[in-house]
Amino acid sequence: MAKDSKDQSTTKLWLMALALGLIFAAWAYMSTDHLMATLRGEREFAVQLSGQQADQWIYQKMIESSLGNLKEVTQAARTEGARQDVPVAFRGWIQERIIVTWLWGSLIMYRLNLLLLFWFILMPFIFAIAADGFYTRAIRTFKFSSQSPIRHRMGVVVLTLATVGAVIWVILPMPLPSIIAPLMLMAIGFSTWMWASNLQKRI
Repeated sequence: MAKDSKDQSTTKLWLMALALGLIFAAWAYMSTDHLMATLRGEREFAVQLSGQQADQWIYQKMIESSLGNLKEVTQAARTEGARQDVPVAFRGWIQERIIVTWLWGSLIMYRLNLLLLFWFILMPFIFAIAADGFYTRAIRTFKFSSQSPIRHRMGVVVLTLATVGAVIWVILPMPLPSIIAPLMLMAIGFSTWMWASNLQKRI
């Protein structure tokens, strides 16, 4: 049992190291043009799904979050460009990495605000279905019926996958359909209901 636990911990560490390595590789080789195209594609998806006004609200929130760092980014890029102790090619690469970092952060903020928008829209559904799960469990405690540990476990697995999927969607630097955001939130609501309604009875 202890060996299985140790193996699982080792696997998680390797997966985290692999994920961090992929993120660093993407950051090191990504171009600013790619991120700009990704942001444009993301806005087009948002307009198709939610309309122009929703995209403008999300974009405005993203700009408000990013403008605070724009002055520092510009200053850092100028400072690196003026350095004479590093090769010109490397100076250009460092300048581009600074801008890539800012653009990638802006993309993440755009998706987080999109997720927040759909959270406000779907919040009544998520709260209602979660409350229904707890009430269903409370009603079942007074009935001669057994809770399903398999469904309970399935709810935990779906909740974990939906959460991990949402994190991956937020940071992945490529255009992805905005429908992912409401689908993730609905999956979280459904998995919460499945988890709550199948909690084991306590005597």
